[in-house]
Parts: sequence; structure tokens; C-alpha cells
Amino acid sequence: MNKFDEIFFWQYVSKWTKIITLVHKHIIVIIDKIIINYFFWAIIPSFLYYYSDVFKSYIPFFALEIFLIWIFFKWIYDIFDWYNDVWIITEDWVIDLEWSLFSSDSVAVKYESIEWLELVENWIIDSILWKWNILIHKIGSGNPFMLENASNASENIHKIDKKLKEEKKKHWENAKRSKNIEQNFETVLKALSQVVEWYLEDSWYKKDDSEEKKAIIKEVKKMWWVVDLSK
Repeated sequence: MNKFDEIFFWQYVSKWTKIITLVHKHIIVIIDKIIINYFFWAIIPSFLYYYSDVFKSYIPFFALEIFLIWIFFKWIYDIFDWYNDVWIITEDWVIDLEWSLFSSDSVAVKYESIEWLELVENWIIDSILWKWNILIHKIGSGNPFMLENASNASENIHKIDKKLKEEKKKHWENAKRSKNIEQNFETVLKALSQVVEWYLEDSWYKKDDSEEKKAIIKEVKKMWWVVDLSK
């Protein structure tokens, strides 16, 4: 990602996160649109006007100039629209940005909400151009995120998948850590309940040296927050 992209799209991203990459639509999308607009709406009308007396008699020249200026600004708008319809891949979110002249809509999905990823090829030429549709299926949602005709789709979906696996691994490690803490807490509670019970039976520590009690005492002493007062 170049510096211009990073600065330009930073307004759509939280300052506490980092942009990993941007997924644009393939450049062939805008090239097709420009060629169609330029040929059918600029070259053909101009050709007919200059080589047809009928057109000249009914259409004043200034009207043709206004029309061609409008086509030019439409061409600029289409380029800007293509450039701004993008997925922003960050450390925490996948942001789907849809730009228009008067407003911009952005929808974000967290990695933990992603169920699976999909690449869809529309035509056989898509594999030659490295152009596919990328779909993100969310957990419990029937409407996936879709970026049509994405550029370098295979490479970009691997970046999303890599980040998705990292988040799932982090979630699993946190769950495992929480489970260990819960088990340690249960061990301490069990030990304390036994201590109270034995203490009420009159000096359990001095009179009863059963293996079960020794094992529990040994486990409790391993906890870093336990202070041995028996010494």
C-alpha cells in the first residue's frame, strides 16, 4: 500500500488501528467503462456532427461542447468512484466502503464475526486477469459482504484469511487461559473449604496427615499468591 492510499483512506479508519491493505476493484472495470463512454458518447456524436449537415442544422455547436464537457466530468467521476469503492483491511476490521458524490457508506465486520471466505469466478477470463468476486460470510447472517471484480483477489483473500486465523488462535488461547484460571480458582476454593472444615474438627493439620490432605496442601502451595503460615 502506497503512502497516498494510507493518508487518503485514514479518515475511514479508527486511529487506534492499522491498515494492512486495500482491496480495489480490478482496473479493467474502469477501463471498460471509460472506453464505452468515450466511444459511444464522445467519438460517435462528434463524428456525426462534423460529417453530417443534418446534425449541424438541428444541434448548435455550443450544445455539443456542453455535452462533451459533461462526458469528460462523468469520466472523472467514474474514475473517482472506482477508486473509492474499496475494502479496507485493518488489524481489527474489514471495512466495506461505498463512495458516492454526496455521501459515503462504510460497514465494518470484526474478524471474530467471520464464518468463512469465498472466491467466485464469473468468466474463464477472470482467472487470466486475476479478477474474482470476494465474499465474506458472517456468522448467523444470510447476506455476505461482496466486492465484485476484486483486483488480486487470491492474494488479498489470503491476507484476510491469515488475519482471521490469528484472531481465532488468540481467542482460543484466551479461552484456554480463562479455563486454567477458573480451574485454579476452583482448587483454591476446594482447599479453603477443606481447611475450614478440618479446622473446625480441632487442629486438623497437626493431628491428621492423610495423603488426600497432603496432596491438597501441596497444590495450594504452588499458587504464587499463597502464603504458607504453617511454618
